[in-house]
Amino acid sequence: MSRSEFNSRIRNAKTIVVKIGSARLSGSETEVNDFLFNLVADIRHLRDEGKRVIVVSSGAIARGRNLLSTLTETVQAKDTLPEKQALAAMGQNGLVNLYDSFFSKVNIPIAQILFGVLDLEAGDGFKNLRNTFRQLLDWGILPVVNENDSVATEELNFGDNDILSAIVALIAEADLLLILTSVDGFLQDGLTTSHLKEVGKQELAFAGGPSGPGTGGMLTKLKAAAILNEAGIPTGIVNGTLKNCVRRFLEENTLGTLIAGKNQSRSYSETEIKEILRAKRNGGSTT
Repeated sequence: MSRSEFNSRIRNAKTIVVKIGSARLSGSETEVNDFLFNLVADIRHLRDEGKRVIVVSSGAIARGRNLLSTLTETVQAKDTLPEKQALAAMGQNGLVNLYDSFFSKVNIPIAQILFGVLDLEAGDGFKNLRNTFRQLLDWGILPVVNENDSVATEELNFGDNDILSAIVALIAEADLLLILTSVDGFLQDGLTTSHLKEVGKQELAFAGGPSGPGTGGMLTKLKAAAILNEAGIPTGIVNGTLKNCVRRFLEENTLGTLIAGKNQSRSYSETEIKEILRAKRNGGSTT
């Protein structure tokens, strides 16, 4: 299927997950405000069209680091696990307050959801989380999701909020994941790849990390898209600095890179989602 053949599915997507990286929230005050003004306007527009939106947001550690620098000049956090956990605890409140300050202006109430791998695996954690998403969306509340970094460890985490956003899309049975990044999509030789029907070894190798030709943390974005592609859920990777990029992606389906190869989606069971998480933790492929 060509990209244009997915136009109607993307335009008619009912439940949409929007993933926002730290870079969109850690620039200058003007850059952050401009981004959030556009994001809020786009989500207000989608809500007015009857769509249900979930935001997955990074940025707690970055905001915690900024807060620490204003409190003391003698302490500089490094990147040890305890320090990152503490920074996340410091920054998460400010992150949610930032979102609330913008979304309240367009009468969209928000709710914070923090969870980790163990929350999905323990007891009724998966069922409770899915029920929470459904209830909030039924009430017209916008969930703002982040990993619970204050208690997550390197062995027991999602690895990246790109992967978390894919898991959220599966749990909430979303119709579309939109990842906002700092580049125009999946780039090869400086050119944006408009459409990937599948994510294979060649694409993953090209995106492969800081020493390779990939940019913008593209490896985990492709892995997240690969997870959803198996479920038949399209993923868009879009430059978040573009004005009204969320709305334009849904209405035009021309921005960035679309990863979609199946015209039919299916729900993933609790067992299947847990298997994806176990494969990730054991070093196996999430694709």
